[in-house]
Amino acid sequence: MKRFIIIPNKLITEGTLSYGAILLLGFLNSNSKKLGYSYATNNYYANMIRCSARKVTYLIKELNDQNYIRIENPKSYKRKIYVSYKFPSK
Repeated sequence: MKRFIIIPNKLITEGTLSYGAILLLGFLNSNSKKLGYSYATNNYYANMIRCSARKVTYLIKELNDQNYIRIENPKSYKRKIYVSYKFPSK
């Protein structure tokens, strides 16, 4: 099974997010398809986008501050990350 992420052109051209945050948002959206939220660790995402876990923490904060995501239990290992941005469907 092939896995991929979708990143709308609008996210890139509007210039409000860093490229790392855009890439992370694509992974969050992809991972939340089944349950409606993502629960992976910062280390998991760090390995996926090839950066440090600390950088993922900053990227998550950037996305949360700009209301692209919503986090339940942010300080817990049972956190849930919901993507607020509406990705275009086919």
